[in-house]
Amino acid sequence: MRRRSLWLSLLGLAIGLFVACSADPPVVSVGDAYTPYASSGRNPYSGIQNKGNDTRADTWRQQYGRTVNSTGPSTASLSGNPMIRSLPSSAMTSMSPSSVYRQVKVKKDYLSYKARGRSRKQMTPRYITIHSTQNWKSGADALRHSKALKNGALGRLSWHYTVDEDLAVQHLPTNERGNHADFNGPGNRYSIGIEMCENPGNSRSRTLERTAKLAAWLCVKYDLPVSRVVPHYKWPRRGKNPANKNCPHFLLSNGRPGSKWQGFLKAVDVYRRSMLGR
Repeated sequence: MRRRSLWLSLLGLAIGLFVACSADPPVVSVGDAYTPYASSGRNPYSGIQNKGNDTRADTWRQQYGRTVNSTGPSTASLSGNPMIRSLPSSAMTSMSPSSVYRQVKVKKDYLSYKARGRSRKQMTPRYITIHSTQNWKSGADALRHSKALKNGALGRLSWHYTVDEDLAVQHLPTNERGNHADFNGPGNRYSIGIEMCENPGNSRSRTLERTAKLAAWLCVKYDLPVSRVVPHYKWPRRGKNPANKNCPHFLLSNGRPGSKWQGFLKAVDVYRRSMLGR
């Protein structure tokens, strides 16, 4: 009975993730995760703009989203983004990469080497791509997503980290390609994918803070500038309309990077500089 209940929970998580993602449209669907770009003279990564609106996400945010007021002294303005707490003064002090990594609370829970979500293709990371799960089912935290990935419930979808208010679960080595951004495009071939949880009751501000620390730590590890931390929006998906996904929707402005995204990058840069002693 307990085993049946576990499988039903995993099935519900998988269905919730696909339904939530497909409506806006999907992050990547199982069917097209491995669809290569057709050869053409046109560069699919230039001149494409997102004209869509994420009205469903806005409705959810009004019902479940948390507006977090600043507590304590602020040392970094986050461009008026109410969903990110102002950074505490301790963020400006020098911190070692190992101490930041411990604060992120990374739990390694890799997919098996033969899992469908493992590309088994080496990668030298050039970017860090930030996503939001758009999975709003109760209990859809980082550990539940890890279970769904490991049990094959999400097909060939895979990414490197899932972050919630309490921890970050790592699913893949950061030098292996995932399947999270743009089918067979550069977003998959050259970027580390980080998904942020959105389940009800999960603190968005704490999730964002943990994600900013993780992104900053990865920037230091791979010697990447903050400009290489990008939203999923950056990577157009051939054959989708709009090609540029409104993701992570709560860090974009009218479906595109704006002041909220710049505020998030400021937080990443504060942590990055603290590790570099700048």
